[in-house]
Amino acid sequence: MTMAFPIAECDTTWYTGEGTQYGGVAGSNGGNCGIYVPEDEFLHCAMNHTQYDSSYACGACVRVFGPLGEITVKVVDRCPECKHGDIDFSTLSFLQIATLEAGRVPIKWQFVPCEEEKNIKVKFEEGTSQFYFKAIFYDIKYRINQVEYQRQDGTFVPIHREMYNYYVENGGIDEDKSKIGPYTFRLTSSEGDTLITDPVEYVAGKEIDLGIQFPLHECGNEGANEETILDDLTMEAIPSPIKIEVYDLTGRRIGVYANQAEFVSSNNKRKGFYLIKEIGAEGEIGHRLIKE
Repeated sequence: MTMAFPIAECDTTWYTGEGTQYGGVAGSNGGNCGIYVPEDEFLHCAMNHTQYDSSYACGACVRVFGPLGEITVKVVDRCPECKHGDIDFSTLSFLQIATLEAGRVPIKWQFVPCEEEKNIKVKFEEGTSQFYFKAIFYDIKYRINQVEYQRQDGTFVPIHREMYNYYVENGGIDEDKSKIGPYTFRLTSSEGDTLITDPVEYVAGKEIDLGIQFPLHECGNEGANEETILDDLTMEAIPSPIKIEVYDLTGRRIGVYANQAEFVSSNNKRKGFYLIKEIGAEGEIGHRLIKE
């Protein structure tokens, strides 16, 4: 039977650094964390090497303030050259907090629980056997601090976590070498909560829903005065656009409007992401991404 033991205190630490942008890894598992990112999921980022912390940050969500606003993104990658406090955003995420022209902007951020209502998943890598174990855990509400497996005597043993976010034991974790699995895991979150799974049957290369999730902690947002944070991060006044051009994410232009309100009230609005090009008196002054 699955059990949860909440013992946590909230981590509400705020960090400061610089935000940059790269293309992102939508439509692949090409990020350092090995987590598959759907083609239409642009809200992701690469964490600086120090706070990536040997993949400890993988799958976590961060709330970020930049000069133009705030966004919550998931960590799926590592930025080797980024300094402590820095985050490298997918391009469309970056457009939520800054213009592309800004290039490098001041940010303030903290780890927050991921909001998606999903259970934790595990996927056993092809090639796992009684003599070699390799698996990845994802769809987590909080960072995973440790994964352990249960031995026949009831004790739990930690599984080694690689820099690329897979849990690997070169000698395998099956005490009975005549079979593979099932496995009982104990997962501990960054907040201190512990979950014990039901026995998990081994299936190679297939996503397995564990039917569990770390409990949500209502921690508040200490120090998260949005107006003050944005004032602190805004480096210079950004001119108001005299019109906006709206595009969908295929590059098709939806139309030209006097402002965002005019677009929102138009019949062209649909649910989804839109790229807005802001046009000033002397030409284009920035890009933004919005979601309707």
